[in-house]
Amino acid sequence: MRADLHTHTIYSFDGRPEATVDAMCRSAIDKGLTHLAITDHCDINGELEGIYPILDKEAVFAAISAAKKAYAGQLHILFGVELGQATQYPKEARALLERYPYDIVLGSLHNLAKTPDFYYMSRPDGEIPAMQLSDMSDDGINALFDRVLRESMDLLDFEGIHVLTHLTYMHRYVRRIGREMDFSLFEDQLKALFFKMIEKGVALELNTSTLDREGITMPTAGILALYRRCGGRLVSVASDAHHPDRIAQHFDTAAEILTACGFTELAVPTANGILTFQIDS
Repeated sequence: MRADLHTHTIYSFDGRPEATVDAMCRSAIDKGLTHLAITDHCDINGELEGIYPILDKEAVFAAISAAKKAYAGQLHILFGVELGQATQYPKEARALLERYPYDIVLGSLHNLAKTPDFYYMSRPDGEIPAMQLSDMSDDGINALFDRVLRESMDLLDFEGIHVLTHLTYMHRYVRRIGREMDFSLFEDQLKALFFKMIEKGVALELNTSTLDREGITMPTAGILALYRRCGGRLVSVASDAHHPDRIAQHFDTAAEILTACGFTELAVPTANGILTFQIDS
């Protein structure tokens, strides 16, 4: 696979100082990629509620525009954004997409409405101690994932999203507290979500960033297989890299998973049409 379509630079609130736009592009070229999407975080609720620093959107646009010229003929760079929680502030999210000529927009849910980011819910020093995953029953955790699926269904109605990213984001944090999830309990809800994704032309992302620490992909291979059985064809692969060294990390494993699920190519919608790439197993 020659495309990494979800990466972050120094402009993201959690970006590493080494992750300059140039460094990410050079790493992609060194690893033989032909396409790189730079998709810095813009969590609309986080920005408006003062949870995260505001993304310097003008600086990102300028840096990526310069990189497109500097690496022309070596790397196809997509100007993207990871748009978090768009349905929580739809007016502001819509204004963002209308202001900048994004090539690709990733839709994500790091937190549910009126609920902290799952990252904080897995930490004993989380901002709302009463909402710690470790204190919840299995039914309580399952109820949260049911909300993830319902809010993901709503997210699909927000026009302009090309890829639904790390669908099982909460899974990584459930595993960090030593618990597991049984996704078979959600087969009907997942099917409904996938049928809507197919109808809307939104791709499902296979995110490899959790393989090192949590030993899983987001979503799991089983969920990807279910998506394929539902008729899903649009699929993206992403490292979610926040450091140049992590560009395209674990893509060999991703290729094995996708091939086992019956995929023969990546097909990713963008503002300029669908990009397709062969899967190298």
